[in-house]
Amino acid sequence: MTQPKYKVIAEAILTKIQTGEWLEGDKIPSEMELAELFSASRMTARKAVDSLVHAEYLERLPSVGTFIKAPKAQSSLLEIKNISDEIIARGHDHKMVVLSKMTLVPNDKVAFELSAFESKVFKIVILHYENDTPIQLEERFVNAELVPQFLEQDFTKITANQYLTLVAPLSEAHVTVEAIEPSNILKHHLHISSGTPCLKIIRSTFSDGKAISYAMLYHPADKYKLTSLVKL
Repeated sequence: MTQPKYKVIAEAILTKIQTGEWLEGDKIPSEMELAELFSASRMTARKAVDSLVHAEYLERLPSVGTFIKAPKAQSSLLEIKNISDEIIARGHDHKMVVLSKMTLVPNDKVAFELSAFESKVFKIVILHYENDTPIQLEERFVNAELVPQFLEQDFTKITANQYLTLVAPLSEAHVTVEAIEPSNILKHHLHISSGTPCLKIIRSTFSDGKAISYAMLYHPADKYKLTSLVKL
């Protein structure tokens, strides 16, 4: 199937960013220049740029131009752990409550992360408890074409991580961690008091080079910490 022209333009820009040909702070060609370069309309070029702005790869400065956006400071996490295993290893009980599950058309960011530009994706929102304390709100998007039976699973009995590991063994993962100000919804579900930050883990996982899952995992910062073992 032929890719939409805007996706071809967007992926060409993304390749230049990822290979280091275009660096943080560099100004990219104008929409008119991109349109001429790819024999496309200016509207198509704008759609390509819009998708990368929404995906936070580019930043527009009014009356100045569009630039490669600076990434946030990041740290390396060397292990991908299943939250159920973590909780049980501490001698505690793990429980899951499914808040929602659905099939939807992804926004630009999710479409890029899952390479799902012309297909729908699955989404689940699950609240994880350690004993009776909510410890993680999991918001996960899954490639519906690659894992078609995902929503049929009973996620009160098996975690999404466990199921995906079974049907699409992990070959690569990209993990980002940042502290955020929790929304009212996060405060409600995770019992976060005012003034307490929230830990947000963004995890993209791949199997055999194909994007399988894009997840945002939220934890109350006063009840959760990340550790990593580095052997030198």
